[in-house]
Amino acid sequence: MALTEDMQVRVHELVERKRFAELKRLIRETEVHDLTDLLGDLHADDLAVLFRLLPADEAGDIFGDLEIEQQEELIATLSSERIASILNEMPPDERTELLEELPGELAQRLLSSLRGDELKTARSLLAYPEDSIGRLMTPEYLAVRPDWTIEHVLGHIRKVAGEKETLNVLYVVDEHGKLLDEIYLEQVVLAEPDQTVRDLMDGQAAWLRAGEDQETAIDEFNKYEAVALPVVNNKGVLVGIVTWDDVMDVVEEEDTEDFHRMVGMGVLEASYFSTGFLAMMGKRLPWLAMLLAAQTLTTIALLGFDRLPLFAVLVLFVPLINSPAGNTGTQMAGLMIRGLAVQELGLSDWRRVLLREALRGVALGMILAVLGFVAAWAFSNYAHVKGSPTHIAFSVSMAIAVAVTVANVVGAMLPFFFKRMGLDPAVTSGPFIASLMDVSGIMIYFTIATTLLVATG
Repeated sequence: MALTEDMQVRVHELVERKRFAELKRLIRETEVHDLTDLLGDLHADDLAVLFRLLPADEAGDIFGDLEIEQQEELIATLSSERIASILNEMPPDERTELLEELPGELAQRLLSSLRGDELKTARSLLAYPEDSIGRLMTPEYLAVRPDWTIEHVLGHIRKVAGEKETLNVLYVVDEHGKLLDEIYLEQVVLAEPDQTVRDLMDGQAAWLRAGEDQETAIDEFNKYEAVALPVVNNKGVLVGIVTWDDVMDVVEEEDTEDFHRMVGMGVLEASYFSTGFLAMMGKRLPWLAMLLAAQTLTTIALLGFDRLPLFAVLVLFVPLINSPAGNTGTQMAGLMIRGLAVQELGLSDWRRVLLREALRGVALGMILAVLGFVAAWAFSNYAHVKGSPTHIAFSVSMAIAVAVTVANVVGAMLPFFFKRMGLDPAVTSGPFIASLMDVSGIMIYFTIATTLLVATG
């Protein structure tokens, strides 16, 4: 049994026996990250008991790392005074995330429990647009002035370090708070005491804008390989910083949203077990109904060819066309979605991609067409189907070649189109592209088959 499972059992036993002194000792002896994992896996009743025993500052740090459902359970369980104490000790960025997830009335009640400076900070962060970098940042950064000596800087660090998010990077601002540069703690430690901050500056600082979308932060962190980036307002005034752990939360959220869309469903706002029956139905059923409606187009397409003499025979080979076409389109869409997401590709690259994938589509289509010809010819002879096995196999192989080429081009271009329209390209993959290629594959196959069979009598 895993360590956390052993500890869960032990905690439950101690809670049941009301042996709170041992629980306190267990908390003190457990490393903070292990303690966070443990609390995240506890039953609600045990979790509430342990939180009552945690020191306020430690409770504030751990509370922000819990799932939103656990946070809501604790808010409903703990006293108002305890919740107020935890909120005042929480990192500002994590507190902002909690408040924006809670129902409006509850969020306002918790907001009113904050102390003076914490209340001002919380309101200023919540004033930024939803999903903006301003909602992601923390105002707990180290700022220094360019004319300060290194000795002055070190004294300032000792004085305020306990209140700051990170000490690795120090931000240089002027008398109006405008960001000038950033320097690193390593530079400060290695500098002479009588040197000034200006001596360490190189003017190469990167920054984020508070009003921009959170996804911008992901791109900038990857570009600069940063552990923290400063955030400025429209006037260039430093208003906060974003750290890598905050960006990782955004990455996880964006990846989850893309995955949900790629498999053909709405985005879940809560975890799987926290999503109710009706809520889950609401996320899945509309997409399934839409895909069912799309598949009716396949039936309509088939009805258009039902008077063809060999219709019943030709229908047997539909999977040989739709499967490679659908898989090719899904592959290509997935490659483009990922390329756009990590900025390997830009919207201006669509012409280059179109040419490359048209040629690749032809190559893939011809190779798969040969395999399809062999499979269709062998099956036609083995099953003694009505009609010429060669003509049927040739129809199948030509349909595969054309359908795969079209699928490769469509799969490559649709993500660019959706991105240009301001929509998430992830919706173009998986079930969507497969349904689209089912319809087009039917049309291509039966059009080619009709033409060939009429031509050959």
